Amino acid sequence: MRLGHISIPDYAETAKRVVGSCCGKSRQFYFQSDVKTAKTVMKCSTISVRQCIALMEALQAGSDDYHQTGGLHNAALCTKEGIVITRSDIGRHNALDKIYGYCLMNEVALGDKVIVFSGRISSEVLLKVSKMGIGILLSKSAPTTLAIELAEELGITAVGFIRGQRLNVYSRSDRITNDNA
Repeated sequence: MRLGHISIPDYAETAKRVVGSCCGKSRQFYFQSDVKTAKTVMKCSTISVRQCIALMEALQAGSDDYHQTGGLHNAALCTKEGIVITRSDIGRHNALDKIYGYCLMNEVALGDKVIVFSGRISSEVLLKVSKMGIGILLSKSAPTTLAIELAEELGITAVGFIRGQRLNVYSRSDRITNDNA
């Protein structure tokens, strides 16, 4: 449609959107939207190795849908002592979004909380945790190199490969205490 010398696209053209999976979007998409709202975590408590392992075991034990399908990701908002809420979704990003939405709707204080997560720690996942203001992220999977770099910059403790009685601390190891100390 033309109006004078200005070309205005037809409504049908502007209303179309392409919806892809979270993993299908380019890194640039997340950096444009999430980096602007990411925040450095200034205050955070510590957590013991034993508590990290116990929280991951609790997340895994309570994941009945995952055990039935093998196709879901789980996220949990926790205190050091246990799980506050869990959410599942086929997309790991969506599971985190459900946690954050619950917290916003119910005005849950997040500064002393921990996220326990079943998926890979990508830079996008780390940015979501940063936006929530949570300083400790625990996962049974691996982090990406960029996620580790962002974790250091944003003051987030990233712990991965929590399996059995082992784990790897990738950033801010000062927040992970030895159970024997």
